[in-house]
Amino acid sequence: MSETFALSGCLPPDVPEILELQDALWHGEEHNLAYYHWKYRDNPYLDGRFSVLARDGSGRVVGMVGVFGSRWERDGARFTLPCVTDTIVVPEHRNSPLFHLMLDEAARRLRDAGIPWLLDFGDQGAIPAMLLRGWKMAGPWPLSVVTRTGDPFRPGWADEPVRTGTRSGVPISVATGDEHTIAAMAEVASRVPDDGRVRVARDAEYYAWRAANPMADYRYLVAGDEKPVGFLVGHRFVLDPADGDTPTTIVECEADDPDVKADLVDVAHDLLPGRWILLCTQDLPAEAREVLLRRGAEISEPTGRFALDGHLPTLMLKPTGAEPGAPVPPDLAEPGSWDVRGTPGRAWR
Repeated sequence: MSETFALSGCLPPDVPEILELQDALWHGEEHNLAYYHWKYRDNPYLDGRFSVLARDGSGRVVGMVGVFGSRWERDGARFTLPCVTDTIVVPEHRNSPLFHLMLDEAARRLRDAGIPWLLDFGDQGAIPAMLLRGWKMAGPWPLSVVTRTGDPFRPGWADEPVRTGTRSGVPISVATGDEHTIAAMAEVASRVPDDGRVRVARDAEYYAWRAANPMADYRYLVAGDEKPVGFLVGHRFVLDPADGDTPTTIVECEADDPDVKADLVDVAHDLLPGRWILLCTQDLPAEAREVLLRRGAEISEPTGRFALDGHLPTLMLKPTGAEPGAPVPPDLAEPGSWDVRGTPGRAWR
């Protein structure tokens, strides 16, 4: 006889058990509570009301599907969509239907609230089963991996001298995630033309919230003198040693000019810590791709085969059954509908 589970929302009294469960996924130690509050309590778009917790017959917490808010825009209209995150099931139930039961419960709650879509930038390994359960796929997208030579650890990030872009001649400086950097990024992002695709609303509110992630070690580069003309953001997990086995991900690179963007990518591969540097190359100009190839990048293009594309960034979408209303577009399941700059990899983790 299959075991039944009690599914509920995540309430404040559940937090100690949630942190105990999630430590197997987060490994954040003293950062776990701050991370939970950052993602679910302090999220500027949606609190954690749609997250799902599972208990077994004894009342023990055995699984969780987190749901947090993200803000998107298209053609000048902005809308909030929930994203799946922090999905975990205890080992003894990982071959059970529990994972999908929790996802279905989250989708039901969203449908009842009139929210038409649930997003997941998650694990490619679960995609075949998710497709069978009504999920749609947009992506995957190509990924560059540069293997660094020599010592991958660079101390003294803040002490790095200003570089001059070899293509653009623009100064490129290291920065911290302070209000000046946040304002500079928001200014550059605001000048990116709207091409009709759905994209993250990259404003100062979004950047300030992301920068506050207590589990993230973000490294910023800003191009320009008095007026910012470009920026790049690198990410590592805060507890990962620079010489460890986890890569550094360039989660965002934006610039007014393709030569500036190429120079940012070039400088980042000199300065960022880590033995491997990852970058989603969707919408990357030819000038920046030339930089990657010169540095020996392996650029994996999607093949359409799950077994080969498992490491590539992708987006899954679940229609909840609620009718999309303005300003949420009805065609989100179309692969060409999405501009995912600033979202793949560990942008929100």
